[in-house]
Amino acid sequence: MTPIGMVFLAAAAGLHLDFERLPGSAIGPINCPEPPATIRTVEGRIYECRPEEGQDPYVDVTPPDEKSHWMLPFGSADLPPRGTGSYHPVEDWPFRAIISRDNPAAHHVEYYYVFDQQGIVVDSNAPDAIGDRMTEVRISGVRLWPTAKIYYRMRLPTAGEAMEPRRSTERIGAAAGFAMILSGGRLCPVLDESYVSEWAHLDDSTYPAGKFVNGHCGDSYRIPSRFPDDDIRNPHYYAYPGFKAGGLDLRWSFQRHDEPRRPVLNRKGECVALCAQPDEAEHPQEE
Repeated sequence: MTPIGMVFLAAAAGLHLDFERLPGSAIGPINCPEPPATIRTVEGRIYECRPEEGQDPYVDVTPPDEKSHWMLPFGSADLPPRGTGSYHPVEDWPFRAIISRDNPAAHHVEYYYVFDQQGIVVDSNAPDAIGDRMTEVRISGVRLWPTAKIYYRMRLPTAGEAMEPRRSTERIGAAAGFAMILSGGRLCPVLDESYVSEWAHLDDSTYPAGKFVNGHCGDSYRIPSRFPDDDIRNPHYYAYPGFKAGGLDLRWSFQRHDEPRRPVLNRKGECVALCAQPDEAEHPQEE
């Protein structure tokens, strides 16, 4: 029996099924199961069937869960006297590099960042990223994201310069494009669920809890590769749990300063940063 046939059978029998993959692969009008016309995946995501011409019929409507991280719903991140924001650059950044692909917040462009041990971007293909420093934002002394270690790329002023408040607040409002999350020894792109879910309250400006992001960075998993772990062709990709059934192909690779340096590979397997020179290939050097 086809997956979509199983949906009809389950609906007719009043049964609830959890799917590893979304039933069918049709684009355009399809016959949805009877109301509530909702499908749940084994990883816990929830999809509604909304058949519209030329669109994927299954729409992610998953609400936030107990691990979601919520932004402070009060105060201003502007510096005094306009607000109570403060900016705290990291002093010891444990990550050497990160590259991510298929991030909806980045229009699916593949970006990489190479850091020094103070969290300063020393190499990147992202516009104007070189020189940014990973920075924690606080409001009235409280972390902007109280339950998460979220760090923004900020262009901090040098001696005698003033911080650009407009540029800073624009970045704060776009965490998925300018911030990263640290959890469980891993570095992850921030996943703003408004890019993947149409949960009813996402566009509700009156919803009291405010803005949230995915809280499962620490649960991210390694995507299997056909190359061994010690093979430089292995991209060491990670992914957020919950999206194997469809709807998001965000994946990324990171490396720490306390592990051997390896090339940063793009989706084609080409080295874009930290590429070994001929002498380094014969005599690898640690930082």
